[in-house]
Amino acid sequence: MSTDQSLAPLRSTRSAPVVFGAGAAIGALGGMIGLGGAEFRLPLLIGLFGFAALSAVILNKAMSLVVVLIALPARLAAVPAAEVAARWPVAVNLLAGSLLGAWAGASWAIRMRSATLTRRWPPSWCSWPSP
Repeated sequence: MSTDQSLAPLRSTRSAPVVFGAGAAIGALGGMIGLGGAEFRLPLLIGLFGFAALSAVILNKAMSLVVVLIALPARLAAVPAAEVAARWPVAVNLLAGSLLGAWAGASWAIRMRSATLTRRWPPSWCSWPSP
């Protein structure tokens, strides 16, 4: 692996209530907008808990898999399996695209320098206002 960062996360000095509260907030936000919370987890893993960028991305992907596996039974209860099966070509295309994108993204991420992964957007040469 050709990165300039360690995959081992820095030890978090956050208390259990802070960790639990952050997790609950991410779960609630992700649930309200119908996503798994990955878009909220990654900034907290890096900023609040001190993970290196690549470690945070890897952990975030693993947590996304857990969220999908836990949410699947609840969603199948809301939408009958026969209705999902009737649209199998759509499901297969979405899964294939997701798997291909995840594989390509992971391959690129492990080859990037840490500075590239943590670079702020927009770049300094851009005239857009910074967030």
